[in-house]
Amino acid sequence: MSELDGIKSASGDYYKWALEARKKYLLMLQQTDETIAELYIASINRIIQEFKRGKNKNLKYLLEAIAKDVDKFNEDLAKVIKSVVEDGAENGMYFTKQVSTDVLKKAGVDIVPFIKSMEFNRKRAVQISFARSHKDGLKLSERIWNVGQHNKKIMSDIVRAGTGEDVVTVARSLESYVKKGKTSISANYPNMMKRMGSRIPANLDYNALRLARTELTAAYGEGVLASAKATPVVKYVKWVISSSHPRKDICDTNATGGPNGNGIYEAMSCPIYPAHPNCICTLQPAPENTTVVVDKLKAWLKNPQSQPEIEEWYQTHYKMFE
Repeated sequence: MSELDGIKSASGDYYKWALEARKKYLLMLQQTDETIAELYIASINRIIQEFKRGKNKNLKYLLEAIAKDVDKFNEDLAKVIKSVVEDGAENGMYFTKQVSTDVLKKAGVDIVPFIKSMEFNRKRAVQISFARSHKDGLKLSERIWNVGQHNKKIMSDIVRAGTGEDVVTVARSLESYVKKGKTSISANYPNMMKRMGSRIPANLDYNALRLARTELTAAYGEGVLASAKATPVVKYVKWVISSSHPRKDICDTNATGGPNGNGIYEAMSCPIYPAHPNCICTLQPAPENTTVVVDKLKAWLKNPQSQPEIEEWYQTHYKMFE
């Protein structure tokens, strides 16, 4: 089953909104990548400008400029990640919010408390995203700090590998690497490349990109699950494999798991999402038969005790926002 077929099978008549949510998510990924690249360009530009302003234009001063910029880079990266998490959580709730609002309107239920409930759950999803620990036990703030330290080490290694070279040449090679990657050093500064060997990654921004993508996807998943738990319209989510999924892994297991082996889970028992860094599979909310839900809601309005599941939703998620 293709990615689009998987999304369509879960979303049913509301496929249009599901597709909109997926497109928004993929656009966010692209914009995040571009923003991270801009952060690195801004960082190296600051470092080079600081180096040019220095009276002693030597390798030691270039190293000092690199160390000096770490805090500013971490601050900028933290702002980007914060925005990514907030936008991801909101996007994750989009489909369920749209479908539920439509169903509640058809049943004659006031949607204002529901909208307030969604906002409350969006904020909570953001908080969960920031508070969660990764497999290595590190929280988000610690991982951001680690990215900055990684940048400092790699750039400092490049500078030290330039010992004996003209300092301006070293500065240019550093700038070239940050902006264009390892191949630019191989082509333009072969002697330095020989000294560095495999010590530097192909691209300096890889760790930051992976972190941003993972946090965006995790926040999206938190939004999907939080909204599904707070509505009578959606109880299940479907794990849908991305069309760009490169090889079989745990995602394939999740996409064929669940009680019926079709990747559909109750929101309360969904596997950890994302399953791994850089995962871009999706969790697609799977609405109930909305005609049946509308009838249940109408019956509940007349006699709350006749629909215990709806009444539980009302008491738990709706009443406090009336």
